[in-house]
Amino acid sequence: MRSDEHLLVCVDRVPATHDMTTFTFRTVEPHTFVFNPGQFLTIGVTIDDHTVQRCYSISSPPTRPDTLSISVKRKAGGHVSNWLHDNMSPGMTMTASGPLGRFSYIGTGAERYLFISAGSGITPIMSMIRAATDDATTTSTATDVTAARRPDIVFIHSARTLEDIPFRAELEQLSVAHPGLDVAFALTALTADHPVAPPGSNKRLGADTLTRLCPDLADREVFLCGPGPFRSRVRSALLACGASLTRIHEESFGFVLPTPDADTDGITVDFTRRARRVHVTEGTTILAAAAAAGVTLPSTCGIGLCGSCKVTKISGDVVMNHQGGIRSREIEQGQILLCCSEPISPVVIDY
Repeated sequence: MRSDEHLLVCVDRVPATHDMTTFTFRTVEPHTFVFNPGQFLTIGVTIDDHTVQRCYSISSPPTRPDTLSISVKRKAGGHVSNWLHDNMSPGMTMTASGPLGRFSYIGTGAERYLFISAGSGITPIMSMIRAATDDATTTSTATDVTAARRPDIVFIHSARTLEDIPFRAELEQLSVAHPGLDVAFALTALTADHPVAPPGSNKRLGADTLTRLCPDLADREVFLCGPGPFRSRVRSALLACGASLTRIHEESFGFVLPTPDADTDGITVDFTRRARRVHVTEGTTILAAAAAAGVTLPSTCGIGLCGSCKVTKISGDVVMNHQGGIRSREIEQGQILLCCSEPISPVVIDY
């Protein structure tokens, strides 16, 4: 195996919701797996005699170093996710490389945070919440002084119903045990008269809901994770509420092609040397929109890691959620990675 590759053995699996399962592993090698909360793994499993790789965020915190967990949602057509649900059990092994990713509160230097997620986007957020509350508990036990290290986190998760919220009981318990952690659920499929509907139900995360749940959001470091259209809408709402784009950190999952009827909607992106224009809908990367329009562009990893899709942006603004495949100096010079850049205004690219 490569130096960054690990052999993991499954030691447990428990349901997180009706369609999400948490798989817990130990390293076969006699050493601890070191990572920052919010990072992800590239796992490899053998399906029909072929090794298939996928990226999954670590949902457990590094403060519990003996094991690590991934929480995987079953989905229609999910090749690896559904195989894990149907096959992975204690005693089985898989390979994992990493950790990878820059989506972590570690190193930000902030004192107050706003975490927002939807769907499987809760998994890296959960790692960060568990790490922050574990750290606060450890500090309290060691020094009996909690104020200095008490987490100041507002967490909002968007889901259809209460039954669709992973880790719900744990989150509610943590919010009681840690006064600095406020947890709120924005439920989109409940009516106001539902017998267990909490305040804010039947609400999408627009500017009004965000300001009600987190009035001081403009002063917080924001970590946003979920499907592309969800992130795009919430990002716009956050900016409308006074948040700074430089303080909004996002994690995107995978390469998703836009729908066929979306090719004339969205924000325009022009490729000058190709003399081609594509339309990019909300939550879609430039690379995905170009692929759907038949424009062939260089790409290898698809997650902003390798740098093979690096191009020069002549004009326009994008949100770029890369994983280290581009340097700060290159960004200052106008370069972007197509695989992880979403336009927020018309863009012209020298390619």
